[in-house]
Amino acid sequence: MLVLLLTVVCVLPNTSFAYNNLRTTTEYNTKISYSSYNTHFNFQIDDTIKEIHQKTVDSIPIPKSSMAFDYPIYYDAEDSLKFDFIQQKAYLYGNAVVIYENINLTASFIQMDFNTNEVFAYGIKDSTGIVQGKPLFKDNEEEFEADTIRYNFRSKKGIIKEVTTEFEGSFLHGGRTKKQDNGHVHMIDGKFTTCDLDHPHYYFKISKAKVIPNDKVVSGPAFLVIEDIPTPLGIPFGFFPNSKGGSNGVLIPEFGSEDNRGFFLRKGGYYWSINDFMDLTLLGDLYSKGSWGLSLATNYKVRYKYSGNLILVYNKNKIGYEGLPNFQLSDMYSAKWRFTQDAKARPNSTFSADVNISSSQFDKYNSYSANNYMSSNKTSSISYSKNWPGTPFSLTAALRHNQNNTTQQINLTLPDITFNVNRIYPFKRQVKVGKTKFYEKIGISYNMSMTNKVETTDSAFFDIDLNNITNGIYHKIPINTSFKFLKHTTIAPSFNYAERWYFKELNQFWDYKNPSDTIGFLASEYRTRFSRAWDYNAAVNWSTQLYGMFNFKRGRIKAIRHVVTPNVSFNYRPDFGVEKFGYYDEYYRIQYNGNTGQYDTVSYVYSLFSNLPYGSPSRGGAGSVNLSLGNNLEMKVRNPKDSTATDKKIKLMESLSFSTNYNIMADSLNWAPLSVSGRTRVKLLDLTFRASLDPYSYGMNEYGTYRRINEFLINSENKQLFRMTIASVSASFSLNSSKTPKETSTASQHEVLYGYPENYVDFDIPWNLRFSYNFNYNKPYDESTITQNVRMTGDFNLTKKWKISFGSGYDFVLNKATYTTIDIYRDLHCWEASLHLVPFGSHKAYMFQINVKASMLKDLKLAKRRSWYDNF
Repeated sequence: MLVLLLTVVCVLPNTSFAYNNLRTTTEYNTKISYSSYNTHFNFQIDDTIKEIHQKTVDSIPIPKSSMAFDYPIYYDAEDSLKFDFIQQKAYLYGNAVVIYENINLTASFIQMDFNTNEVFAYGIKDSTGIVQGKPLFKDNEEEFEADTIRYNFRSKKGIIKEVTTEFEGSFLHGGRTKKQDNGHVHMIDGKFTTCDLDHPHYYFKISKAKVIPNDKVVSGPAFLVIEDIPTPLGIPFGFFPNSKGGSNGVLIPEFGSEDNRGFFLRKGGYYWSINDFMDLTLLGDLYSKGSWGLSLATNYKVRYKYSGNLILVYNKNKIGYEGLPNFQLSDMYSAKWRFTQDAKARPNSTFSADVNISSSQFDKYNSYSANNYMSSNKTSSISYSKNWPGTPFSLTAALRHNQNNTTQQINLTLPDITFNVNRIYPFKRQVKVGKTKFYEKIGISYNMSMTNKVETTDSAFFDIDLNNITNGIYHKIPINTSFKFLKHTTIAPSFNYAERWYFKELNQFWDYKNPSDTIGFLASEYRTRFSRAWDYNAAVNWSTQLYGMFNFKRGRIKAIRHVVTPNVSFNYRPDFGVEKFGYYDEYYRIQYNGNTGQYDTVSYVYSLFSNLPYGSPSRGGAGSVNLSLGNNLEMKVRNPKDSTATDKKIKLMESLSFSTNYNIMADSLNWAPLSVSGRTRVKLLDLTFRASLDPYSYGMNEYGTYRRINEFLINSENKQLFRMTIASVSASFSLNSSKTPKETSTASQHEVLYGYPENYVDFDIPWNLRFSYNFNYNKPYDESTITQNVRMTGDFNLTKKWKISFGSGYDFVLNKATYTTIDIYRDLHCWEASLHLVPFGSHKAYMFQINVKASMLKDLKLAKRRSWYDNF
């Protein structure tokens, strides 16, 4: 036995085997452990022989072999391990694993050759003939699966057959592959695809390729194969980025045609990944009839500091041919900028930007979004805010923009500065003793606003007339308090002082072009001078809540609760239109009087601060009593099946409010119209309504215009209490099926339908239906206007892979359908198909597309479309 043991020691290389979950070579010059010897060979020997063997082995050093591993090897197998000391090989069966440095190899079978420092791994067929446990090779972040792997740990080279490598959502299948010591992989007879199946639905057949980890994949000639059918679509060579960071590259344009602008190459350009925090995309559009466009887009993000994006677009649109009536040549632009500061960056100050500005016709010819071209207004804001901790002070500075695409009117505010002093209590004792005095609740605050405004148009946006700029400074000091009165009511008096500073005044007069001109026109001009306009008002408010409970001893209804919230307030404001304040002036014009048949000289009053940012102190004065009554009605219902269960609460009327006011200082028309509004929910139906009821009659003045007259309807021929001038009703409900069990989420479930980012695909809800109805009535005098429409949107799944979305409505006044869309989506595993259809209307269009899902091959698509641009 001793001779046998010595022989084994001489044959073994510089390695020892120890079994502790994973076997390991723990040292470069070690000796055989008896426990390993006894475990692997299952020798049955007594303790005396064990001791002799152990002492003998421990006393024999093993010289270091030239073929020894440079690092420890860990290996294990679930089934069995077999050693061949003659051939210096080990055989690992069943979920075998070998770990060497950063390399991790698993397979059903692994052969280790200690003489050549090689491993050989492959899978084993089960009883059904399916190969189980294919070799999986991991080296740092590199990972691939193959049929067989032969790898040398010392040279770091390997031969791999039928390998599958995944990187950045794509898969590379290699027939025969060689791994080099520098990590590069050479392969022949390969396939490149984004399909994750072992037998992919489509792939590029590659004759040969080279993979440079974390850099790129370069291939020779390749052609497209779909469902194992070769296509004539091929490329002379392929270049696929394989880096973890951003990659630079050319963006292939999309091809199509329009009736108005001709054939086009659109959205082609270059993408530049500047660094880890910022990128840049340059795109261009080119049309065969002369139109063209350029765009720049950049995204930026610095973690814990800020993030945002910037998009600039310029288009030169040429429609029709010069000399023909339909010829149009226009310059269009668009600028979008978003900046969001992280809350952790500067806790006491914030900078943000949300800019959306464009020429008025831009969305008509250059937008894919229905929301964009259906919206007539665009707004922008750039703001900076600062507060000082421990003080009541805060500051906000902003630039604001408002644009109406219908009227082409643009309003700019630059800058708009606000300084606030939050409410302070100057009479409050620092050390409270006893009850709080009423004067300790008196609060005072201060607000200062400064603004600079300009009104311009779309065409004159870059050529602003400085004379159109208006500015001003507004100061406001509110003082208020509140206290209990008769225990259950609250009284809240308040006083507000305001002052406006302007740097010009308005001068108006009626001018005539020549002495024979009897019509004339109103001339307006501003005179430069400093003006100060101040005013004040006082108010007192009384409010309480009344509760009524109606209990039922029998039946399902247990109780009905009615909450009434009355509110009475009195507001006083002097008449700042009198001459002593100097805020108003008059101009005169000659006007024909239809009653007398003569021309009269009529005076008109105007404010010196008309059209200035903060207006003018009110003319006429007011001493109004405001009355309002709020109602809430709830019902409590018993559970008929379980008397111990909690009663169910049902809101019969969430809100029902009445409000009006009486002006005690007016010489006529003292009562304001009665306003009624309500909101409730009946099971699935949300219902809101609003109405305005005028108690006065109306008539025509001497100049032929309608106006309210100081006569109650109840005293007129109609004998009505009110006449309805405004009414609106809206109702909506939503229905959807219960959600199906959540399955494994994939990116394909939320793929964006091309060109319509507001639509996304959600397969968790088999169907969904949303319904809304709106009715509006307006009749200030004799003529009434009514708008009435219904809108329905929804989606449903025909199958797990099919989804249909739709949206449509009907206008009952115009008797025609409103904007209608139909979207059909089909999930084709690694491909997808979509159809967007606008069947009628001014934006009638369709777009069908079938494409690969993966963004890497987004240009691998087939599209057919008809643009709505051709409708104009």
